[in-house]
Amino acid sequence: MKVLLLSFKYAVSGIWFCVKTCRNFRIHLVAAAYILYFKGFYELDRTADAVIFSVIALVLMCEGINCALEQVCNACTEGYNDKIKHAKDAAAGAVLTAALFSVAVGIEFFWQPEVLRQIFNFVFGDFLRLCLFILSLIISVLFIFCKDIFKNEKGK
Repeated sequence: MKVLLLSFKYAVSGIWFCVKTCRNFRIHLVAAAYILYFKGFYELDRTADAVIFSVIALVLMCEGINCALEQVCNACTEGYNDKIKHAKDAAAGAVLTAALFSVAVGIEFFWQPEVLRQIFNFVFGDFLRLCLFILSLIISVLFIFCKDIFKNEKGK
């Protein structure tokens, strides 16, 4: 049982490493959060929900694997290496493929002009909701782009 619990601890540590060190992972997390919030405006069935969750998971998994591969490659060499460049590019291409596919899925499920109007009216129709939305955008940008946000951990 202890080994099983340790494996979960290591997995969570890996996710946390991606959050701390990989800006693109944070971008995908923020996008996922907004998608999951705004999907509440749509009448989606369980199959659509499953597809949306699967696509989000796919993109985050690809980004995590990309982050891991970059760490391994950086540990293997200090200088430029064509093979490592190609490996990193291929991993980044896998993330891009998953992200583009997720955009296509998002368009399929969420491109409903009437619902988009309702969301617009919901957010912009109430001053407090608009302020909260703007605040969430500011927090999201800080979360994504502020490198030092996680630096206070044990002097790191």
